[in-house]
Amino acid sequence: MTKVNTATTQKTAESTSPKTDMAVVKNEVMPVAPKEPTLDERIHKVENLQLLVTKRSKLIQTRSELERFQIGSNDFNCNMQMKDSDGNTFTTGFTPGIKKVIDFLKASFDASIQEIENKIKF
Repeated sequence: MTKVNTATTQKTAESTSPKTDMAVVKNEVMPVAPKEPTLDERIHKVENLQLLVTKRSKLIQTRSELERFQIGSNDFNCNMQMKDSDGNTFTTGFTPGIKKVIDFLKASFDASIQEIENKIKF
């Protein structure tokens, strides 16, 4: 019976197998400096912001005028008149209908104001 030295066998197996060294390569992202806007670009942005601020102010003023508009409980105490681009007019004194139109307009103005406020960024 032959005795095998296991320590020698393991050492021999390790020395005969090829060694592979693995290196970890990191992907580093180099930060890119933000491009400084030109003077014309900055002026254009300020002009756009001014237009948005003006539009917002007009919407808030109109919304405020609607808020002050009083509708009573009497079905015929107010009138609403609409006119189209062809000059055709529609007039009504139906208070519940007028109230719904005003409520719709208020909601529309609120949505437009919110949309403009979201666009105002520096």
